[in-house]
Amino acid sequence: MKHNRKLIFAALLAAASLPVAAWAFFKPIRIIAPQFNGVTCVGSVCVESIATLPIAERLHAEAMTNIAAKLRPLNSPPRAVFCSTRVCYQSFGGGTERGAAIFNLGVIIPPNSWQIYIVEHELIHMLQAQELGLRGRERTPPWFKEGMPFFVSDPPAFDLPDYAKPLVAEYEAWELRVGRDNVWAEIRKH
Repeated sequence: MKHNRKLIFAALLAAASLPVAAWAFFKPIRIIAPQFNGVTCVGSVCVESIATLPIAERLHAEAMTNIAAKLRPLNSPPRAVFCSTRVCYQSFGGGTERGAAIFNLGVIIPPNSWQIYIVEHELIHMLQAQELGLRGRERTPPWFKEGMPFFVSDPPAFDLPDYAKPLVAEYEAWELRVGRDNVWAEIRKH
């Protein structure tokens, strides 16, 4: 009996410490409650510096509008964390990339990426997860998973990375064949 209590206590202690360990060691999970990671959130937009909130809100709203017009609307605005420093971005698990979609939970935008096409790109990943499910998005070929956001968000030529150029070309050719209105149904068959 005494041994069972110790096991139960150990199991409860382990279960209680799991969220703390996840928060400490798996930084992307912080998107779930970004306010506890030093940012201020108003609705689905979070900022490191409250002075930048109007810019971040405008970028988020404009990207949502553009994606709805170009592809289809997102069911609800995904959380978007706009960091003013690399320290903030890295505290959410970001690295050297220009932005990141965290599963289907939201996006993080580093300080050098506050451009409409980058915000659109990351939110298109959220739309992919909405339309295909998170596992479905991850199972799509790279030309769809990355080619679509690069092609649809239409970054300036100088800001399209070399690795993305063949992905964009393959996606563009595929979309031309199937038609933009059919991309979701067609990729499910792929």
